Amino acid sequence: MTTIQVFLSHSNELDDQQLVFDEILPKLEAFKDLNILTQDELQPGQIFLSSLTELVDKVDKTLLFITKNAMQSSWCNLELLIGLERSQRKQQLSVVLLLHGIEEKDIPQIAVLQEARKIVFTKENDSWVTETIERIREKETIRQLMPAGNVAHGLVWSHYAGLLQYILPDLENKLIESDWYQSTSLQNHVSTKFYEMVPTSCTCHFDLSKIDENIKLVKVLELSNTIRGGNIRKFAVKLYSITDGDQTYFCICEYPSAIGAMKAMEDHHLAKFSIDDKKLQLARFYYTMNSVINHFDISRNKARVVLFNDETEKVSEVLVKAIKQDLQLTEKVMPKESPITRPKLEDLEPTPELEYQYQVYIAHSEDTEDKQSAKEIIEYLEEKGIHSILKNPDSPNDPEVKSNTLIKAVQNCRWFIFLMTQNSVKDKMLQLRVLAALHDGILKRRVRVIPVVDRRNDIYIPDALQWVTYVPYNGQTKSHLKSLHNIVSGEDFPLKTEMLLPAGDVANGLAWGYVVNYLRVILPDALKNIDQSFKKKDISNYKCPETLFIIIPKSCDAKGVMKDKNDRITNFTTTPDIHPFGGSSSRPFSCQIYKITDQPDKYFIGQYAAPITCLHEMKEWRIAGVTADTILSEAYNFYKIVKNLMESADPVKAKCCEFIYFDDEKDSLADIIEKKIG
Repeated sequence: MTTIQVFLSHSNELDDQQLVFDEILPKLEAFKDLNILTQDELQPGQIFLSSLTELVDKVDKTLLFITKNAMQSSWCNLELLIGLERSQRKQQLSVVLLLHGIEEKDIPQIAVLQEARKIVFTKENDSWVTETIERIREKETIRQLMPAGNVAHGLVWSHYAGLLQYILPDLENKLIESDWYQSTSLQNHVSTKFYEMVPTSCTCHFDLSKIDENIKLVKVLELSNTIRGGNIRKFAVKLYSITDGDQTYFCICEYPSAIGAMKAMEDHHLAKFSIDDKKLQLARFYYTMNSVINHFDISRNKARVVLFNDETEKVSEVLVKAIKQDLQLTEKVMPKESPITRPKLEDLEPTPELEYQYQVYIAHSEDTEDKQSAKEIIEYLEEKGIHSILKNPDSPNDPEVKSNTLIKAVQNCRWFIFLMTQNSVKDKMLQLRVLAALHDGILKRRVRVIPVVDRRNDIYIPDALQWVTYVPYNGQTKSHLKSLHNIVSGEDFPLKTEMLLPAGDVANGLAWGYVVNYLRVILPDALKNIDQSFKKKDISNYKCPETLFIIIPKSCDAKGVMKDKNDRITNFTTTPDIHPFGGSSSRPFSCQIYKITDQPDKYFIGQYAAPITCLHEMKEWRIAGVTADTILSEAYNFYKIVKNLMESADPVKAKCCEFIYFDDEKDSLADIIEKKIG
């Protein structure tokens, strides 16, 4: 009999403790296949937060005894967060809620939490016992659930690594060198930026001229081929004209397919998430995309992310405003007018702005350098007109005073800035209050916590903060001050500012984007008519399964064409071109066909999973929350998630592909493929 490890979370208020130890524990411990653990399992002297994370992570289920006291408890909030994070990361429903004295409507409206099993506890009736045991024993995956907090970042990095990093560096030159540009008399009305249209509905269109009578397709620009993930990529972007009265403007723009992934999840019931969840994901996508584009020299100032309400605004009107503003800034050809008011983060949040007594609090350790850094932030914000700042008292060494100030900050401050340094991560009380503020943000569906991370040292970011974006600083430049002001004042980020950078789990977003925007689009058409490819090579005797083998090497070394440790795989040709991404005017697409070198008749259609290449690049970029320590687990998580998602999202098309995860240092890919060909 397999023993199920269960962590029981509860508040330490006396009435809750009595119920737990007198009623709940004795009745659950009567079942021999359960091993119930509590906070008592934590060893004295250990760092509490890391020990708690390890405890929750190693158990099979977390049983949360939710009462009014527990809802107000920072410890219970923390345990809830860690349990939810584990559910998201493991793709299993790891949380069971035992409710007492509260109603289900009082539970935070989070996708994963809404899927958690909820049972009502009463002293008068023991029916809760049987149901609790059933829920603890069940093993249910969240195959049809979008994990809130993870998807947007993965979609952004996938979009940047798979498209933008390749087209943005040369796009302006390609446009200016084109015959069309050289011959037009309206060069001063042409913006050379790449416009990424982000509609609040997440509905994407491949051709803007078909949805707005003021927009016409002028030209399709083709860019040089680029090899990524084993495929030869042929990029094509569209140049449009936009009419505004008697004036005409020109720009290159698109709806990023990554945004369409969220719409597809919703429309095709591939994911269960509310309107609030989608709005929060959209906000994260918008700001993270801005941050990524403007972090790298090759893409900075070469693109603009345009967030707009497509239910009330016409695309042409939004584009004309953006183009006019950009031409003002670069070429001074337009008369001075009021700048566009870009959407604030609050405009996308599903709850109205809440009233807070203070606007900002800076949480920091008592180290001299940290206090000076915090003082610098306060002085900069006050200089910029932000005076509603909760400041630490004059007697910070008094533990009770310090604790009360932190509690007051959590309850009464709109923005909770956490100065994360080597000293502050050792302060257990400080970390707890930061996590309490984070939990409060989840309850109210608002972004509140901003970690400011010291990049001079290898700072460990607590697990529960892994999906929160952070502002980096290095003690030399002052760019973090500008970023913080832009956030807390509600302004959009200026293009030259180093933006918020994601620091967390991306496997979910990468997997969703790969399934919804790629595999479900190219399959099965990419596998059709492969006999034509062999006919062009004068090959008639061959074995080539009509299956797309998607390769995920453990090392994440997935750049370029397919390789084998024994050099038994060689690139042969490509499948016939198809146009799955927007019709015949869109870029052509094909897959590589490979040959087993020492087998004259054995071939296969294969490619590295592009998100694995993305993970490797994120590690190399060193800003995306993927490190040498986490990349291996991220890759394996991606493999498990994408395999399950494909089988759930489209069982028919799932039969057209096969995922192969293998140890490329020990095993031969050719040997694996050869056995599958037969």
